Amino acid sequence: MRALLLMLSLALAASCAGASAPQVPETGWRVGASSRSVLPTVDGGTGYAAPERLPPDADADDPGVFAAQFDQGPLTVGNGRDNAHWVRDDLRVRAFALQRSDAERVVVIVSADVYMVFRPDAEELRRMVREVLPEAQRDRVEVLVHATHNHHGPDTAFAVNAEWYRLFLEQARDAVREAVARLEPATLRVAEGLHYFGGSDLGGLRVFDPTLGVLQARAVDGRVIATLVNWANHPESTLNWSPPRDRIAAACRTLGWVDTACDAQGRYLTADYPGALARWLGRRIGGEVVYVNGAVGAMASPLDVPVWEVTERAPIGDGYTPPSAAVPPGSAGQDFKVRNFRKAILIGEQLGVAVEGLLRDARPLAPGPLTVAHQAFFTRMSNIGFRKLAVVDPRTGRAALGFKPGELFTCPASGPKTAATCTDDRRAVEDDPVVGPIRRGDHTRSAVSLLRIGEVTMAFLPGEVPGELVIGLPRGIAATPQHWADETPEQHAAPERMRIPGYVKRMLPGTYTWAVGLGNDELGYILPIDNYRVLCVADKLGGPGACARLHAAGIIDFPDAVAGTRCKALADDPAAAAALPEGAAREAVVGSCRYGQALGRAAGHYEETNSVGWDAAADMIAAVAAVTGKDDRTQVNERFAGHHHRYPPPRP
Repeated sequence: MRALLLMLSLALAASCAGASAPQVPETGWRVGASSRSVLPTVDGGTGYAAPERLPPDADADDPGVFAAQFDQGPLTVGNGRDNAHWVRDDLRVRAFALQRSDAERVVVIVSADVYMVFRPDAEELRRMVREVLPEAQRDRVEVLVHATHNHHGPDTAFAVNAEWYRLFLEQARDAVREAVARLEPATLRVAEGLHYFGGSDLGGLRVFDPTLGVLQARAVDGRVIATLVNWANHPESTLNWSPPRDRIAAACRTLGWVDTACDAQGRYLTADYPGALARWLGRRIGGEVVYVNGAVGAMASPLDVPVWEVTERAPIGDGYTPPSAAVPPGSAGQDFKVRNFRKAILIGEQLGVAVEGLLRDARPLAPGPLTVAHQAFFTRMSNIGFRKLAVVDPRTGRAALGFKPGELFTCPASGPKTAATCTDDRRAVEDDPVVGPIRRGDHTRSAVSLLRIGEVTMAFLPGEVPGELVIGLPRGIAATPQHWADETPEQHAAPERMRIPGYVKRMLPGTYTWAVGLGNDELGYILPIDNYRVLCVADKLGGPGACARLHAAGIIDFPDAVAGTRCKALADDPAAAAALPEGAAREAVVGSCRYGQALGRAAGHYEETNSVGWDAAADMIAAVAAVTGKDDRTQVNERFAGHHHRYPPPRP
């Protein structure tokens, strides 16, 4: 009887396997995938952070394995602090290679659990990849680079450990090489839906893009090669949170940290919710999980968003409203906005649950175009702080921004800004009386890249782009603007009067249109100029009360700030300053536009301090229009309801 049951079981298993294995047409897709750890090493490897040594997902407070020192030396955490010493979970770089079976060209999407990758550093990776590919492939492999914007990895922006960064690039290079070598016949299937749990918009205009896109590749034998997931949310679930001191007491004794110095805040490495997502789906369906973040700017974040342990008694519901039986992450209390490692796990796992749900009804993606197009653009670097950071140290050949020095240009104040009208500053430096040495160039060059995979179109956008520039203004914004207003409306443009230069998805071809933020570059926050405010510096340079007096006299736009539109008008036409009152008032306005982004923030406007400039949004949208050939500047998306945590969707 047991033998008969065994035979029937084997026959049934073979039948199911045969039914689930995809049928690959003669002309179709080829896919390969790979990943590598980008953790700093200890004693030449990452065995110190092997999975069995890491904390279980249920532990909400343990910052992980302690490392007294890394081989690469001291590490600063991106958006954290110096002296990283703990590893909560792995950091990885993943490569997803695609090819049409009837073509030689290969496109590779690289996604890394890091803070950001600037354009010069992405170019360095491409150069390294070309060096290791077979000669016949060197000009046929296109690499698109993305950082998940992980706020808990080694700093890749301002305090870069060069030795670790070289290790990161080498690991990324090897992942690309291996993914290309693993190309095999595959089928693709695609799905799209909405997902809210753990993410919302916390900015002045609350526009959150909840689009969840999934692209999965399966081999001929039915196994999953890779699953690409596109959603939008900052990986910062534990930002500014300190693990309990009793969990790090032994490590502090080793380091000689006493009293308040015994603090792990911003000193641990974790991939946040994208890492939890990858582990969840990896366990359940296999293959590489490649997460690419979307419209995270101004800002899509898990901070101050309710999260709970999802169970049958406490279902996900509308994604924002905790049921009566809900329990906060890793806690028996009632703080559903608590920050701990369990919060990141829950966000990642529920994102994985949503992905699995979408995959049940995923549609085959028929063989179609596999193309990449780029549109370069120049934009003003109005943030003089970035020009200061871009100064190259002659002793090291490096700047204080990223790994490789970047190009800056001198462009016309107004009119077309192109390769013909802009001049490379060749790293020349000039001295500024307030901030010291700065780069002479006041423009940077970036690009929008368009990837088409059949009916899927992915726009790689070079920065942190807010939801309104990606999915548009909500359809009800004129009738019920209060749904999208900030709690401090005086600090922001009124939603009903908000203007944008267009939105990305309106111009993209294809059935499935997805945005990838921090794509091939990072220009910081890319903000609509209508809600751009530059700090008034008169109080700092001329004494308290100066800004308030300028505002009362109608010379500046806000009590503590100058409008981005006013600064742009002065930058585009310096002669326009003559219309301002002579003397200290004129100097205050012009000085604020020059120094405001570098010297501080206006109330409610942190993002401008980490923005390349007030022109970036218009310049990026113009590049999207150019690369797609569809210059549609519609602002309101009539298909977009615009729900977020303070305006939740209807409960299912």
